[in-house]
Amino acid sequence: MRTKTCTALVALAIMSLCLTFLASPMAYAQVPVGPNRPAGVPDGYVITPFGYFHPSCVRQLARGETLLEDGRVIQRANGTLENIAACEYPHYAASGAIVAAGAAKVEPPEIDGWVESASVTTNTSYGEIIATWTVPPAPTSKVDQIVYFFPGMQDSNDVVSIIQPVLGWNSFFGEVWSIASWNCCPSGTTNYSTPVRVNPGDTIQGTVESTCSAGTESCATWNITTEDVTSGTSTTLSNSPSEGQTFNWAFGGVLEAYGIVQCSDYPANGSLTFSNIALYDYNFVQIPDPDWSITDWAQGQTPQCNYGGQVAATQVTLDYGTGTLTKTTTTLTSSPNPSTYGQAVVFTATVSSALGAPPDGESVSFMEGQTLLGTGTLSGGSASFMTSALKVGTNSITAVYAGDSNFAGSTSNVVKQVVVKATTTTTLTSSLNPSQLGQSVTFTAAVTPQFSGTVTGKVAFYDGKTKLKVVALSGGVAEFATSKLTAGTHTIKATYNGNTDFDHSSASLTQTVN
Repeated sequence: MRTKTCTALVALAIMSLCLTFLASPMAYAQVPVGPNRPAGVPDGYVITPFGYFHPSCVRQLARGETLLEDGRVIQRANGTLENIAACEYPHYAASGAIVAAGAAKVEPPEIDGWVESASVTTNTSYGEIIATWTVPPAPTSKVDQIVYFFPGMQDSNDVVSIIQPVLGWNSFFGEVWSIASWNCCPSGTTNYSTPVRVNPGDTIQGTVESTCSAGTESCATWNITTEDVTSGTSTTLSNSPSEGQTFNWAFGGVLEAYGIVQCSDYPANGSLTFSNIALYDYNFVQIPDPDWSITDWAQGQTPQCNYGGQVAATQVTLDYGTGTLTKTTTTLTSSPNPSTYGQAVVFTATVSSALGAPPDGESVSFMEGQTLLGTGTLSGGSASFMTSALKVGTNSITAVYAGDSNFAGSTSNVVKQVVVKATTTTTLTSSLNPSQLGQSVTFTAAVTPQFSGTVTGKVAFYDGKTKLKVVALSGGVAEFATSKLTAGTHTIKATYNGNTDFDHSSASLTQTVN
């Protein structure tokens, strides 16, 4: 991995451009500002990933609802339209300053706001970003702080909309983690999808994607999805408007926080890794190495919590530890490798540190790209996961240790697990042998795999070199009946031609017809 620190970027417009214009009560109560809010922010406001808003100016869109492109009309799931009244309250930036109408930029946030990020820009635009991360442990100290982690996109030249799938602490359900998809601020509004509660150790996948065809540099609408891969639940903002923005600024990972007064107010693991990051240009061609840069937005602010990070082509790690967390290294091995389709493969993750292994009972997640394969429990520093469901080809597997209050999280090396086709065995039987001329005879071909699974595909039945019929396998068995065999001896052959997972095989028998 390589470490970069960017000390000078264009001023980050993480807040909206103008006064908010949405007046509708929130479906889920968010945490109101506390006594540590910046001077100037009125009591009763709530914290969002975009700063401080009056609660009447934050709107949840239910599943199936769409905010139309002007940002002032909601289309319900049944097709009806609802006009949204204008908001009568100002919006405050993370510093506590009012965000003036028409403002194009605001100063980089202080400790109440963006803390650190990994980003990249382009001269054209991006079409999609996908990232995976693990829900960290709860903060050691609980003082009504709010912590957000997310990837996302925005326009570096004229920020109007910021779109992001968000994991938040204390943002909807009290002192727990939750996910929601956000868009701020089309026509001055801030909108979010239905929040979903998640648990430490769960795998989260965030996706921001253009709804337009390849080659569209400035797409009018975008889909933003935040998914808990572990539980199978997700929450989406569909067809969310971009307000004419060209999203040329991509974020592989961002830490944003409010009300942080001590380093123990952050999650106890001390760092979070966004992995399996896939960034695509506006032609939907994946960028192999986006050249992420880390920006420390909290320089000179208090508290200082060892901010920084490391980046690689598909991975971003953001550090926020107190200095007391012990760094860990996770290594991954597999056996056997290469393996055969349907064969059980055991992946073993070993988590180590200068102070020894983390405690027994903690969890390790095993990932194939952005897909959670399963989890294992640490015992003596090792956790294992066994599967026989890997596809034929090369599978890229990693192991992720989330960390705890003493040990920092870490992601393993990538294991290239090679899976080859399984052999098959075909057996052929006759229902009546010998048979009489004109009698119906049923030939049954059973195709069994080398290890596990059910063989699919087709079996061809032959009489010598003459093809009699091709029959699809059902439950690994194909049958063919005929009463047209002539008197004499026939060599009947059944040939399974194979598929992407299984090799071909055949069997034959001698059928006598009297």
